[in-house]
Amino acid sequence: MKNQQNKNSVACMALLITSLIAVLSGCDPNDPEDASPGEILLEFSANWNQEPFALGDVVTDHMNHLLRIDNLQMYIAPIEMRNERGDWVEVEDVSLLDFELLNQRITTSLAVGTYDALRFGMGLPPEINTDIDPASYANTHPLSVPGSAGMFWTWSSGYVFVKYEGKFATEAGVQLEDPLSYHCGTDASYRTVSFDFANPIIVESNKSTEISLNFNAAAALVGEDDSVDIVEDPVTHNADGTILGARLMDLMDDAWTLTP
Repeated sequence: MKNQQNKNSVACMALLITSLIAVLSGCDPNDPEDASPGEILLEFSANWNQEPFALGDVVTDHMNHLLRIDNLQMYIAPIEMRNERGDWVEVEDVSLLDFELLNQRITTSLAVGTYDALRFGMGLPPEINTDIDPASYANTHPLSVPGSAGMFWTWSSGYVFVKYEGKFATEAGVQLEDPLSYHCGTDASYRTVSFDFANPIIVESNKSTEISLNFNAAAALVGEDDSVDIVEDPVTHNADGTILGARLMDLMDDAWTLTP
């Protein structure tokens, strides 16, 4: 009998301790806010008017110029998703996309819940763009000296947001020898790309959710309201801001599509 009483006492004490820990920690495993986060897998790829595309391919632009894109890099910061309360939750602070790499991926955690929109900055917001010393970042950071190699002007003018480089021919039958060099940047060049999901995404604990973002490299040169003639305007380095650089950023802002 005493053994049974001792067992009951131990069980009651264990239950009491468990309840006390739960109260003190404020955690409820059944509360979505206390559940383990889910995983978000963002995949980035490039196409040419929705057709398969890789750097080094020879393509035709909207004015029938032969063109080869050899370098396409772009900063995006931050990446955010909107939850059911209407709050924007940061998914990733800053990344450097290099489309030489096919199907680039960003994998990160996100609190469980329902999300109905995604947005990201194309370029860098002012607070992490100008008057920044890349040496202040760890070497693995995309804004560090090695991480930003070729994507930085000076401390005062900041980072290059987008590089769109290659060669083109002015007429058929001519080798692609003329350089195309679009370097876009400055605080005024920062753009925001936003998408509302057709159907809300539910992020579940310890489960992965995939989202595909596609950049139409052809649409970087032509859109509904504007187009760029690469023969007439083959170069811009707008550390000081140019009209062409702003036009290109506007076109690229509309060049993205999303497949949740």
